[in-house]
Amino acid sequence: MIKGALYGVPTFLMCMLLFGSMAAGQDAPSPAFRIKPSEVVVPREVKLGDYQRTIRPFENWTLICDENLKIRQRVCNVTQIIENEAGQVAFSWSLAATKKGDPYMILRAAPVAKSDGGILLQFEGRKEPIQVRFNGCNNTVCVGMLPVGPLLREQISKSTAPTVSYPTADGRTISVTANLKGLSTAVKAIK
Repeated sequence: MIKGALYGVPTFLMCMLLFGSMAAGQDAPSPAFRIKPSEVVVPREVKLGDYQRTIRPFENWTLICDENLKIRQRVCNVTQIIENEAGQVAFSWSLAATKKGDPYMILRAAPVAKSDGGILLQFEGRKEPIQVRFNGCNNTVCVGMLPVGPLLREQISKSTAPTVSYPTADGRTISVTANLKGLSTAVKAIK
């Protein structure tokens, strides 16, 4: 066995395998790599390192809390995302609160939605669907807001599975089944 060999492979051969066969002084071609930025967008007024996100999965829902560590301010929402087989988001909604503490559902449709349309929530046993108009659309999402009132509270407590649908700009209708099961448990975890 050659001195300095690893598992029978001579040291010089191992170096060539690891580093290629570049001659001394040759620069390696520079591939186009970059450091991936954080998925957490830190508000401008907060110094990097003073902001923290926690993510807790629950049945059908994810609790996401962002906290400004310096001033001990935390903002949470509970989110559900429904995507197609290709991983494209068809619909998502989040339970959040206004600055005054009023609960709202923030509903998001794919950008193919008809911008002057809205989202229909059809609950089992209820004739009329809940209609939510879009507040606005851009090239990534269409957003609507729904206050959490007695009807929605009842549906949340029953863990129902509403049909969510919205028209697209090209005349189709996208329909998905959402699920409120697990939402109450996730909300209770906010302390």
